[in-house]
Amino acid sequence: MAWTYEQQVRLQKEFDILSQYFPNLNLVKVGTNDCIEGYMYTNDRSLYKIRLYIPTDMPYSVPEVVITYPNPVKDFYGKDLNSYGASATMHLLGSKDGYPKICTYKAERWNSNVTFYKVLIKVRLWLEALEGHIRTGQQMDYFLQHQI
Repeated sequence: MAWTYEQQVRLQKEFDILSQYFPNLNLVKVGTNDCIEGYMYTNDRSLYKIRLYIPTDMPYSVPEVVITYPNPVKDFYGKDLNSYGASATMHLLGSKDGYPKICTYKAERWNSNVTFYKVLIKVRLWLEALEGHIRTGQQMDYFLQHQI
């Protein structure tokens, strides 16, 4: 993707922040998409690989985020998260490229000042909620509040 000058400046600021707080995330190309990808551990040391798709109109759209490892990602019952489709109770937005797409921000609540760092903090919270669900069987709603 050919980024505008303003987008290049924004991306550099984003990567400066991410290199400090999420140093194991890298810029990768997935098909024609520029993505940020890497591993995150939960508090109980479970390992997940996440992929954040950088929107072509960045920073004006919510980046899509998927969990690529483990594959498949399973719930408390051993059910593949992809089988839920879009699910409010599980905070899922369907799938992308065969991976479960997680909800971080509602489009109507997004603004161009939100950084990838903030999105990734929400991803981290989502992963902790998933771990809580896997331990207890409670829906993700039990651990995560919906945005107003």
